Amino acid sequence: MKIEIWSDIICPFCYIGLTKLEDALQGYEREVQAEITWKSYQLNPDFPEDAPGMPTYDYLVRTKGMSMDDVLAMTGQLSAQGKELGITLNFDKAIVVNTKKSHRLIHFAQANDKGTALKKSLFKAHFTDGLNVNDNATLIVLARQEGLDEQKVQELLESDQYAYEVSQDIQEGVNLGLRGVPFFVFDRKYAIPGAQPLEVFHNTIKECLASQATPLQRRGEEGASCDPETGKCE
Repeated sequence: MKIEIWSDIICPFCYIGLTKLEDALQGYEREVQAEITWKSYQLNPDFPEDAPGMPTYDYLVRTKGMSMDDVLAMTGQLSAQGKELGITLNFDKAIVVNTKKSHRLIHFAQANDKGTALKKSLFKAHFTDGLNVNDNATLIVLARQEGLDEQKVQELLESDQYAYEVSQDIQEGVNLGLRGVPFFVFDRKYAIPGAQPLEVFHNTIKECLASQATPLQRRGEEGASCDPETGKCE
């Protein structure tokens, strides 16, 4: 089974959705062989690549027109959802940055069979530890911890390697009907938009295991996702 996932590192529902997917894949008597391919998407592509990080609360208030009360309510609900799944979302520590560099690094990691490991490290770095995932030194440390070659990572970060692939991922997702992230595509048969209930993941996996190739079908209504226009995650 091939699962393609469009997501952004600073998207809380992307972290939540990945955790649900992993839980669903483990819910079978026999191991499900799943090849996960990470696809890039940026919620804030216009955020300057060389700008310092901005606290998440401030970013949502200043750029998305949300009141602080609304921001605290939304992030509080997201943190509670994360806690139920065993992940920690510290929005008071998380900082918004341009994520293009991180996406380029994920492409490199994926080419070295470390894509999912690095993606999870980046989620934790951003949401739990409050690290800057656009900072070269931070990215080098995270990559080294996952067994990636430090010199090659340094060279990657100082170049524009995989920039084309990042932009192609985004366009490909839009062509498939992506309107927010996360966006999961199973064997190019079924698409799950958003962090749907665990049951939707279970049912989709079962059908993938049993079905023949069919045109792409959307599963369920629009699930919880992060909207790139409004900045709201609901």
